[in-house]
Amino acid sequence: MDRGLASASYSETIGMILCGGLGKRLRPLTDSTPKPLIEIKNGYTILDKQILDMKYAGINHVILLTGYLHEKIEERYGSYWNGIRIDYSIEEDPIGTWGAVSAALEKFRPRCKILVSNGDIVTDLNIRRMISSSRYPVAMFIVTMKSPYGIVEISGDKIIGFLEKPQLPYYINGGFYIVNDSFDILEFIGRPKSYSDLEKDVFPKLAKSGLLGYYMEPYDVFWKSIDTVKDLEEVRKEFAYREDKPWGYEKLIESSRSYIYKKILIKEGYRIPLHKHRASETIYVVSGKIRVDVDGREFQLEQGEKYTIGVDSEHAVSAIETAMIDSILSPSIGDIHWLDNRWIIEM
Repeated sequence: MDRGLASASYSETIGMILCGGLGKRLRPLTDSTPKPLIEIKNGYTILDKQILDMKYAGINHVILLTGYLHEKIEERYGSYWNGIRIDYSIEEDPIGTWGAVSAALEKFRPRCKILVSNGDIVTDLNIRRMISSSRYPVAMFIVTMKSPYGIVEISGDKIIGFLEKPQLPYYINGGFYIVNDSFDILEFIGRPKSYSDLEKDVFPKLAKSGLLGYYMEPYDVFWKSIDTVKDLEEVRKEFAYREDKPWGYEKLIESSRSYIYKKILIKEGYRIPLHKHRASETIYVVSGKIRVDVDGREFQLEQGEKYTIGVDSEHAVSAIETAMIDSILSPSIGDIHWLDNRWIIEM
């Protein structure tokens, strides 16, 4: 029997992740593995990251829209995974992205906000912020377009310089969408009678009707659609020394006998929970704004400011604005003692 969502509250958000693609351009990797189950680091798949990011945004129910090799996805996630309820909507034959979404809408009849994502996207999108800022019936995450080639600068009849793959003054679809609870997208668009895509058959109609808004991160967010082996290699390079956290991530830059140097991302509205360790730590704000709580004393740091936290000081760091921090620690840090587990700032 299908498990419906008739009791879902209007303030709740569920996730739907499109996982049914064939991944043809990633063959032979996808001959026996569905693209969302490709690892971006050892034991950590594209789909792992998306589901956990949704969990950290407060979503506790995710529907996986599967097709190709769906049994392998079901084998990994089951009906509950990492405290998240998992359901499935399976397409026996390819029916397009709108075909898959509309079939899941008919099957589960959600009465709440819906976050839909393409299952081949790896990004540091602040899902919680996107959900809370959504005002249109449907909103699309957009990112700036990066040139796939270097740019030649000219003046008159000569070349005066070069730009290596710059950001272009255009935006592209970032592969995450919010459908607000007050909007019945299935009724507005209609159930497709044949193969149908969101990009061709849904978004243009919403845009023409003035019903499609957008969400964009206020900083240069990491974003990659894994379409080719080269894309996968770039993502794996990014994640080689990186560990995702509920509040963002930590990336090891350098480690020596004298110090450990990390870059830490804290998304707006999130915090590194209260903790202590047996080493001093100097933090430098590369971008954004943070609130630091050290032994019960609170203060703010902005871009270009730094502070040294003493040995065994109880401290937490919250992002007032999405922040990138440089952290310098002694290698004798030892174990970190966590004193609470709150990674979301209570508004």
